[in-house]
Amino acid sequence: MGETQPTKQHRTTTGFHLTAGDIQFLRLIYEYRLARIDNLVALSGRSYKKIHGRLYKLVENRYLKRIVLPLQKHIYAIGSAAVSVLVEQGVVSIELANERLRFHELKELFLKHEMMIVDIHTMLAAANPGKVGLVAWKEGWRLRDHVDVVERGVRRRLPIYPDAFFTLQNGEGRAGQNGISFFLEADRSTTTHARFAEKIVAYWNYLQQGLHTKKYGIRAFRVVTITITAERARNLCTLAASVLPQQARRYFLFGSMESFSIAQPAGMLDPVFLTPRDASGAERVALIPKPQAQPLARARSGD
Repeated sequence: MGETQPTKQHRTTTGFHLTAGDIQFLRLIYEYRLARIDNLVALSGRSYKKIHGRLYKLVENRYLKRIVLPLQKHIYAIGSAAVSVLVEQGVVSIELANERLRFHELKELFLKHEMMIVDIHTMLAAANPGKVGLVAWKEGWRLRDHVDVVERGVRRRLPIYPDAFFTLQNGEGRAGQNGISFFLEADRSTTTHARFAEKIVAYWNYLQQGLHTKKYGIRAFRVVTITITAERARNLCTLAASVLPQQARRYFLFGSMESFSIAQPAGMLDPVFLTPRDASGAERVALIPKPQAQPLARARSGD
């Protein structure tokens, strides 16, 4: 993220001065769509106490909106006063900035789903800088696609609409290598098993038909489904094993939020994900495998 400089036009009549650190928070909340203090602590490295004080001032001066849900930490979204700042900083056009102002209108169920995606995004971004990097993250309607599936002689068109598309790059490999792309399904147990089975079938056909290469320019992808509970992850993994052919199962991973923590985001890179190759749960895999050790050079004759 580049350096940002506050300007005089951001000074308010209450004596509040917008600082470079405040602009960083605005940029982060815009990029991540929504955020709690925990997300900003993980992403900025600043203390909880200092962030709390600045967020209070940013809300008071309409740079941020505060969304209050029962028995949960406050959610922060971009406020009306932040639009001119983000436009001036070159972060976004005014049309796109105004779209984010409507996030406070979301119902509680959708807000919880959005915050689950934000938490996953945060943990991946903060997981292991320098070793494994989050090099791409996309959300929104532009990810929408479809695939035609033929089953028992009947052709159906199934939607492809992931919650996010992201790519992890192993920093220990050569530039441009060891990058693995994923579609994210953030599951809050509101999808029926029948509908989820359709999603799995759709992704597999999408991969087989090469439609991902046309849309994203990638050779392959995996689908990672993250649930609220470990039990739900196991159930969906078992379901995937029942509808996928053997050769497809390695492209699907299942994990739960019970395995991760924003305070210790490196857990996102641990081998904690279930795979339909072994739905019993005995086999656990990581999102991105460690690079293979290079074979030792063959000893010279006589050594």
